[in-house]
Amino acid sequence: MKKTERTASIEAQLLEQYGGRGTSSLPQTLMFDHVSPATRLLEKRRQMFEVQEALNSQKEEFARREDAFRRREEGLRRKDLELQESLIKFNKFLQENESKRNRALKRAAEEKKQREQKEKEIEKLELQLKLKLQEEAQLKEEVEKNLKYQDYLENVVQNMSKFFPEISDILNRYKTLLDANTYLIDKHKTDEGVNDQTYREFLSFRKFKENQLLNESNEVAEMQLSLEQVKNKGLRVQSEVEQVTLEASEKTLELGQIISSVSNVLERCEESFRIRHNKPHIDRSYNDRVSSQLSLHEQCQKTKGKLDDIAMFMVDYRDIIAEYSAFQHDFVPLSMPKGKTTNASNSTTNANLGNSMYGDNSVVTGVTSGIANSDPTGYSVTH
Repeated sequence: MKKTERTASIEAQLLEQYGGRGTSSLPQTLMFDHVSPATRLLEKRRQMFEVQEALNSQKEEFARREDAFRRREEGLRRKDLELQESLIKFNKFLQENESKRNRALKRAAEEKKQREQKEKEIEKLELQLKLKLQEEAQLKEEVEKNLKYQDYLENVVQNMSKFFPEISDILNRYKTLLDANTYLIDKHKTDEGVNDQTYREFLSFRKFKENQLLNESNEVAEMQLSLEQVKNKGLRVQSEVEQVTLEASEKTLELGQIISSVSNVLERCEESFRIRHNKPHIDRSYNDRVSSQLSLHEQCQKTKGKLDDIAMFMVDYRDIIAEYSAFQHDFVPLSMPKGKTTNASNSTTNANLGNSMYGDNSVVTGVTSGIANSDPTGYSVTH
């Protein structure tokens, strides 16, 4: 901007200095109306020479001025550079002053802050000093009060040097007892807490056991009631078992009687058969002992076999009776005791045997029923 202004001012000065001088410095043309061409040519050459001289002089003037302007421009440029350098230095100086000012302000703020902090520390230290002085006064007062204890401890050491040679021993003993006392107090508090907890647990456990005892008492009562019911049921079952046992005994006795009767009937039949056919006598004592050692089921199976044998004898006997009845002969068994049988009894026996043998496979049943209702020592059979 400044350079442009300087250039405009230079141009204005040149125009002011040389404006209008170009035409005035040139040679004036002579006006000859009545001259020859040669004269005119010479005039023209003169004018041209003058113009050339004027032009050369102007060129030299322009060169001098240009050189002056160049020197002036260089001087202005140097001045401009110097001005810029001075401006830079001035800006640098301003920046340094600004930074110095900022540093000074910052340092002043820090010093002010430090001063305030130091003042607060001074106040705090003064307060601490005051408290320390008060504490010192209290400690001095306490020391004065405790001097009597010092005298007392020294007297104790002198009188009981055997147990406590030094005051430190007494203090150590006191500290030990104090620690023990503190431990016992803490332990007492802990034991009280444990005791309270244990008591609460005991109350809870007792309540639980009371409820459990009540429930078990109710269960015992229910079980006693159930036991009585079971006992009553057991008595009923026992009476039923006794009844069944009695009936079984009676049935067993009856079965034994039937088995004995069947054996007796079979023996009488065989004895009659041997007498009629003159056969020797057979000793059955061994067979009876063996039969007595058999089980009831085996005895029953053997008795069935005996009934089959008796049935065969009775079938033969029936055929004989039928054969002799056709001829109207009286039939008297050889083995029957005298006076035990009449004609009417023979007719009844023959009719019963006929009815029992002519049924469908009912021989054994008729004979067994007859044996159960007959006299085991006689020979007559009734149904």
